[in-house]
Amino acid sequence: MTGRILFISDDVMFWARVRAAAEAASREIVRVDGEAAMEEAYRRGDVAQVIADLGCRSVDVLAWAARWKAAAPAPELVAFGSHVDEASLVAARNAGFDTVMPNSRFHRTVGTLIAG
Repeated sequence: MTGRILFISDDVMFWARVRAAAEAASREIVRVDGEAAMEEAYRRGDVAQVIADLGCRSVDVLAWAARWKAAAPAPELVAFGSHVDEASLVAARNAGFDTVMPNSRFHRTVGTLIAG
């Protein structure tokens, strides 16, 4: 997989783990923590994968899913969130995310997700 990865999260601990996995896979990754940064990444147009924390409060990840799906080429969309917040997981699926999973699965598979 070529192209940048966007990681959308307010959680610095998640970021450290994901960044380490990207470095191990020799992938470029950028953490997005606000709407302005998301808009800039979208306009740049070189994103291959978007990984979104459904607990992120600084970016409306569900609203962005439709925009990313309409991009050409559309990046792979991955969302993860709390297993007890079933409504958010269902909403992410309905918004168009390709893969939706609980936090525990994300942590177990992050290296594989990023390596492509």
